[in-house]
Amino acid sequence: MSNRNEPHDQGCLDNNLDRLLELGESAPGMPEDLKVRIRSKLTEAGRESVKKRIFPSRWALWPVAATVLAAVVLIVLWYGNSSKAIAWADVQGQLNQVHTLTFNALTGISANTGIRITERYKVYFRDPGLSRIEEYPPDAGSDPIEKGPRKITIIRREPGSNERVTLYPGIGRAELVDSVLLTDGSEPPSQPDLNFVQSTWELIKKTTADKTRRIVDRIINGVPAAGFEFEIPHRAYVNPDSQTRARLWASGEDGTPLLIEIEYRDPLGQNMRMEYSDIKWNVLPDESLFDLSVPEGWSLSRIRTESAEYANAGLAPGITLQIGPDGLEPLTETEDVARVVRGDQTTHLDSDIPPDARIIIELKPEAIQRLRDYARANPKKLIILDFDRQIKVVPNLYGAGPSQLSFDLGLLNLSLAELEKRYLTTTIKRNE
Repeated sequence: MSNRNEPHDQGCLDNNLDRLLELGESAPGMPEDLKVRIRSKLTEAGRESVKKRIFPSRWALWPVAATVLAAVVLIVLWYGNSSKAIAWADVQGQLNQVHTLTFNALTGISANTGIRITERYKVYFRDPGLSRIEEYPPDAGSDPIEKGPRKITIIRREPGSNERVTLYPGIGRAELVDSVLLTDGSEPPSQPDLNFVQSTWELIKKTTADKTRRIVDRIINGVPAAGFEFEIPHRAYVNPDSQTRARLWASGEDGTPLLIEIEYRDPLGQNMRMEYSDIKWNVLPDESLFDLSVPEGWSLSRIRTESAEYANAGLAPGITLQIGPDGLEPLTETEDVARVVRGDQTTHLDSDIPPDARIIIELKPEAIQRLRDYARANPKKLIILDFDRQIKVVPNLYGAGPSQLSFDLGLLNLSLAELEKRYLTTTIKRNE
């Protein structure tokens, strides 16, 4: 553990002793059973002092002093083993060489009346490239595993591709998805890091101690835990008006993270909270958890997805784009498009449904700001994107990136490759 600030710790200890001896009040975060034991000792000492006042003598003071000393020893022992000794460096030190991770998670909407849980998960990760997410009903309770998941997603990632199976146990249905990632840039296409566990903890390790703030300690599953609070800038684009705040409680014994809470405001203005508990790492999950096999007798849908990342792509000459409130003058025009970032296509192999294609573009910062400012000020007004005077769609102003938005071009009934040839400037190459 890290060295403590001894003058500060001594001051805290003195203050806690004063509160115990003068007020009968215990230190914050002290376990209830220890509070009871100390109060019992102090009550016993008080009774002894009343009795001894009738026939005072020097020897009569010893039982009282011994009783008070016992209470003092209890708090000193507790304080020496409490979470006050844990520093941020201890937490970061626990995150070296992490290759597997499992945890329970929930997502909810925070309100004055508490949190309304909207999703519950059990999550497994194993580097490199393996993940399993089990989704449970929101009302499944604090231990939903017994009731069984309503949805299971298993993913095996490799450089440039991944395979995914989604299982719906309640109806015996499965989706098998084969994904290909393309790029015309010098860097490989982006996707979640194959060493996802290690890279996730790296985000916490990059948070320096001066960016954290100590918060009230808690007892997590019977273990005293030190609390820390810090900001996560990486998700600021989800809502530019709100930072993402994280709170982490680490074991007072060795700095192991026990509970993480994340709060942020979503684009609809709702206060959201995510909670990660029962965190374990470097405990090897069973290989069968990542099996992509579909149970016999289940219905199966096969899907292929293709994602193309463009290094220097734009709209082809003569192609127009306007975005603005429905029925009013546009707020952005073609010249506000800085570049075309990405294209995504979904093909249903067992169906005649036409391929579904989406495009992500990056706007000039002042242009995306105009759109988002208007959308926040006029939440009931629909924002419309007019693509080359052929189709009108509703764009997604958030979730793609700080200056990016996405929109659906499925109404054109064209594959992503055909969209690129007609409407974009890109050098993506495919194996036809």
